[in-house]
Amino acid sequence: MKIRTPYWLAIILFLSSLISCENAPEPQEDDIHSYDTLTAMQRVQEKGKLTAVTNCGIINYNTSNNNPSGFEYELLNNFCKSNGLELEMLVVKNMDSCFSLLDSCKVDMVAIGIGSNKDMKRRYLLTDPILMQKSVLVQRLPKNWNKMLTADEVENQLLRSPVDLAGKTIHLPQGSHAVKLLEHLSDQIGDTIYIVECDSLNSVELVQAVLAGQIEYTVVEEYVARMASKGLRGLDTKLDVSIEQPLCWAVGNHDGDSSLITALNTWIDGFEQRNLERILAKYVTKNNVFAPKKSPSGHLSDYDGMIKKTAKNIGWDWRLLASIIYQESRFRPELESEKGAFGLMQLMPVVMEQYDITYDSSPEEQIEAGGKLIKHLDNCLENKVTDSAERVKFVLAAYNAGLGHVYDAQRLAEKYGKYPDVWDGNVDYFILNKSKKQYYSDTCCRNGYLRGTETYRFVEEVLDRYYRYQIDYK
Repeated sequence: MKIRTPYWLAIILFLSSLISCENAPEPQEDDIHSYDTLTAMQRVQEKGKLTAVTNCGIINYNTSNNNPSGFEYELLNNFCKSNGLELEMLVVKNMDSCFSLLDSCKVDMVAIGIGSNKDMKRRYLLTDPILMQKSVLVQRLPKNWNKMLTADEVENQLLRSPVDLAGKTIHLPQGSHAVKLLEHLSDQIGDTIYIVECDSLNSVELVQAVLAGQIEYTVVEEYVARMASKGLRGLDTKLDVSIEQPLCWAVGNHDGDSSLITALNTWIDGFEQRNLERILAKYVTKNNVFAPKKSPSGHLSDYDGMIKKTAKNIGWDWRLLASIIYQESRFRPELESEKGAFGLMQLMPVVMEQYDITYDSSPEEQIEAGGKLIKHLDNCLENKVTDSAERVKFVLAAYNAGLGHVYDAQRLAEKYGKYPDVWDGNVDYFILNKSKKQYYSDTCCRNGYLRGTETYRFVEEVLDRYYRYQIDYK
């Protein structure tokens, strides 16, 4: 027989169950405002951590020696510290995987240099530009290029115009913004450019695949090309396949919530562009700065005695002179560049003639001539940079780019309120940016355009290696 619970008893039991349910406390204000009502930036602040995903870990993020570093890492770590946040970074192989994580809300942002095209703007919120960069074609120099008699013979076998890409197959990382770029270029030239997207290789690995002959061509950002090909001979990256374009970061576009992108832009706008470029230069060159490990013999090269003799004559530390020689030729006295620079110190033909150097000159004669050039540059700069230690940086820049460009950078520094006799944070900024029209066309400049990143890197790398040599060699 079914026993029916009285109506009044049922009410009492129901109320008792509510009161006794896990001794639930009074609802708090934080419970009323659910997590879903928070803005993107509030969610990040709530968890106390920004989670970003990147790729191409060699440049953007790496954890060698258990010490996180990298271009994107350093920038975002700075942002997080200024906002009281921790930083978590994930690394995946390709761009598509990055955006899959963003679309599924598993990360807060994608921290890669993303081309600011219409499709990206429609799908995501993009930050203000982190950098302005061109995309370049990476191709191999022709076989036996270093034995060809003229530069024209080399040039005639290379692609030098976007029209030359017709019918060519170009390998790209999966999801690269260069896919859209090449599709547009294909329409412009009225012919097919075949595109192969690789889901297992990043930009750096594709550059190395070109050198190895595994693929013919790839397209990467200019700074990636520089980093990936550093120290590798046989690659050409001179063909631009895009104009200079903004590279940005991306966050999800959820119901127009711009709180996180606004916070990032506020930080970007307050971060000096020169600091961004200095950080990039550091990571673009970092992996190939130092010479091989110390030789068991205790000798730096076969030419140590000659280097020490010349260094003593010009009043330099022999290890600094050795660092220049390593930078220029890797201690190869017979080396000749495609521009005609020759020998251990890569002297240009006009300098060779000035110091009586020929292609038959001995290593000792080459080093002596290079020392004379360094002494000449030092004398020219002595009255402009009186501190001898500081002047070394100016001499290195002049050795790489010529005195005229260094003088231009000093005049620019003085005009724009910087110190013309201080390199770091002053003259180096104008060397680094002398490729920009606002500077090379300035009335105080007399020597025009300079690809300043190369000179900036030359100074940084020679000095970094010199500091290493000071530890390893006495």
